[in-house]
Parts: sequence; C-alpha cells; structure tokens
Amino acid sequence: MKKFLISASTVSQAIEKAKQEHGLKDEDFQYSVVEKGSKGFFGIMAKDAVIEITLTSEFYKRKLEEFMNHILGSYGDISVKIQCLGKRFFVELKGADLGRLIGKHGKTLAALQHISMIYLNRLSNTRLSVIIDAGAYRERRSKKLEEMVRQAIERAKQQKSKVVLDPMFAFERRLVHEIVKRYANVKSYSIGVEPYRKVVIEYSPNGKDLLKSDQDFKSGICGSQK
Repeated sequence: MKKFLISASTVSQAIEKAKQEHGLKDEDFQYSVVEKGSKGFFGIMAKDAVIEITLTSEFYKRKLEEFMNHILGSYGDISVKIQCLGKRFFVELKGADLGRLIGKHGKTLAALQHISMIYLNRLSNTRLSVIIDAGAYRERRSKKLEEMVRQAIERAKQQKSKVVLDPMFAFERRLVHEIVKRYANVKSYSIGVEPYRKVVIEYSPNGKDLLKSDQDFKSGICGSQK
C-alpha cells in the first residue's frame, strides 16, 4: 500500500497534518516515527519530527465505496458492500434496480469495474484489482459461458477445425480459457484488439500448447484487463 513522509514540529502535529492534508481517518493509516524531532537549544539546531504514513486497506475500501456511491446515485436503490483480500477488492452490489446497471451482456457493469479500478489505482503506488458483481450476475454469466463454450468445443472437435467466439470482456475470455482446459484435444487463444478481442477454440490432438503464450490466460482471473 502507498507510503509517504510527513514532517511537523512534533509527532502528534505530523499525524494531524497527515489527516488534514489527505483526508484520513484513524483507521485509514498506520505510522512509524522516522525522526522524533527536537526543540534544540533556544530554538537553535531544532529538528522537525518526521513520520512515515502507510495507507491501509480501510482507506481504499472507504474511498472506493464513496466513489461508487457517487456514481450509483443515479441508478436507484443500490447498496454497496466491499471486501478486501490482499490487493483485491471485491464489490457486491444489491438492490431492486440492478438491471439497468448490469446492461446488455454486462457491458455497463464491466465499464463500472474498469473506471473503479482506474480510480483506486490513482490513489496507490501498487497495482490494485477491483472485481464487481451485481445480483450474482457473474455466476449466471459463467453458467451461460460454460454452455456456450461446451457447444463450441463439440463443433470444433466434430469439424476438426476452429470456432471463433464473439468479442468478450477480459474476465470472460479468461474464464473461457479456464473452461477449455478441462477438455482434451482442444486449445484456446485470443485474437484481435480491445474492445473486439475474441477467443478462438481450436481442435488440437496435442492439447493446450498455445495457452502458455496467451496474455489473457497469463494475466489471471483477477489480473490486468489487457
């Protein structure tokens, strides 16, 4: 998590300065004393106190929740719940007005996830991930994708050829790659550029040799959106 130095006449003043300048609450940060500071002798050779501030996950959770509530205010009755696991922030949205938020094939939800990740990473000097779900949409979408991939695999095997799927979001492509791994004699890889990047499922008697070089697969289920 992000760290920075704050100096003031005393340690307590440095802490208050950090809270005021960065809008921090007590639970948002931890600190360590780099220099205790000293008054010197009649003000001569005086030294400021220096502390190192380390932002905690509570800071990022609070800022992310504030950001999302600001955006979602126009979408109706939607509640935001955020959990953190390391550098991953899982956002669960609930409410009666989720349909418009999810959008066709989850496009609006994916866009919200993208801008939320950009926002959070501007507050950090390390890479953070944001995963957003609304009304268990991801689970339902995963089941639909699995059935679609199964049918594509059957066609690829029967025709001993390849099947090109429709363009998908990065997290969906990674899920497709994971599903294909369960089947023998087929491999998958991605082609094209965003936002039209798509997955190819191809018959392969030798298995999954192309997966090793596929960026979607290598980036991991909570990795980058490349």
